[in-house]
Amino acid sequence: MVEFLATPRDAAGARAEVDSFGASRVPLAGGLRAFLVADDEDPAPHEARDELAALVREHVELGQGVLVLTGFPLDDERNKEALVRFTSLLGEPLPQDGEGNLVREVRDRGTAIGEGARARYSDSRFGGSLHTDGAEAPLPAPEFFTLLCVRQSARGGALEFVHIRDLEAALASRAGVTAALREPFHFDRRGDQAPGEPPTTRKPVLFTQNGKSAISYLRGYIERGHEHPGIPPLTDRQRAALDELDRIVASGGLTRTGKLREGELALFDNLSLLHGRTEFQDERDHTRLLLRTWVRGRSAVRR
Repeated sequence: MVEFLATPRDAAGARAEVDSFGASRVPLAGGLRAFLVADDEDPAPHEARDELAALVREHVELGQGVLVLTGFPLDDERNKEALVRFTSLLGEPLPQDGEGNLVREVRDRGTAIGEGARARYSDSRFGGSLHTDGAEAPLPAPEFFTLLCVRQSARGGALEFVHIRDLEAALASRAGVTAALREPFHFDRRGDQAPGEPPTTRKPVLFTQNGKSAISYLRGYIERGHEHPGIPPLTDRQRAALDELDRIVASGGLTRTGKLREGELALFDNLSLLHGRTEFQDERDHTRLLLRTWVRGRSAVRR
C-alpha cells in the first residue's frame, strides 16, 4: 500500500509543505528504463509494459492512486518523446487542447484560474482548487495523467490529493448531496470546443467509469459554465452540494501531500484523485516546469 502523510492546516490556514510520497517512490530500472531511453524510433515495449502493469496494480489500483518513478534521465531534447513513450504503455495519449497537443507544459504563464476564455489552472502559480484533469472535456474522463518534473520550485509547488474512497465515506450520510453531484452540471470548455459546438459540456461530478466510482471536478469551470448565455444558473440544490463537497475537501482531514523532485515521473489515477498544489514562486533563473500527458482508454461511462 502507498503511504501518504495526512497534513493538517497550520495556523495561517495553509497546509504544511512536506514530502510524503513515501512507498510510492520506485526507482526507474530494468526494461522500463531501457524502453524510455532507447535510441530506437520504435523500441519493443513488451517487457516495459509488463513491468509497468505490475507497478500500476500495486501503487495505483491497490494503493493510494499514484506511482512515482525516480531517477528519470532528464534530457531537454528527448523529455517529451520519452514521456509520450511512457504514456503509450498505458493506452492512447489524449490531446489536451484544441490544438491537439499530447504533451502540455505545466508552468506559470502569469494567469489566474479561469481567467479569460482559455487560461487554465496549469497556466498559473496559484494553489488550492483541488480538481481532476480534463474537467473541461466531455466524458469519458482521462483515466490517468502523468507529470514529469523537469524543474521544481524551491518554494511551494507541493501536490495535494484526496481519494474518492475517502470522499464517498465522508458523503455516506449525505444522500441528498451525493444524488445532486450525480446529476449533470455545465462545465466550461475553456475554448476547446469545435466550431459550432456549445461552450460547455454537460456531465455529473460523480459517475461510474470502468466499473468503478469516478469524479470529474473543478469548481471554477462549473461556475463559469453556468454563466454562459442560455445556460441555466446553478440551482440552490446544486450550489449547496458543491459547497458541501468543497467543505469536506477544505477541512484538510482527507488530504495527503507530496512534492515531486526533479527527474521524477509520476502517474496518477485521474478517476479517483482530486488533486491540486500549494502556491509556488519561481526564481528568475530557475522556473518550475512539469510536463503532463493524459491517457484515456475505451470505456463505458455510467451515472
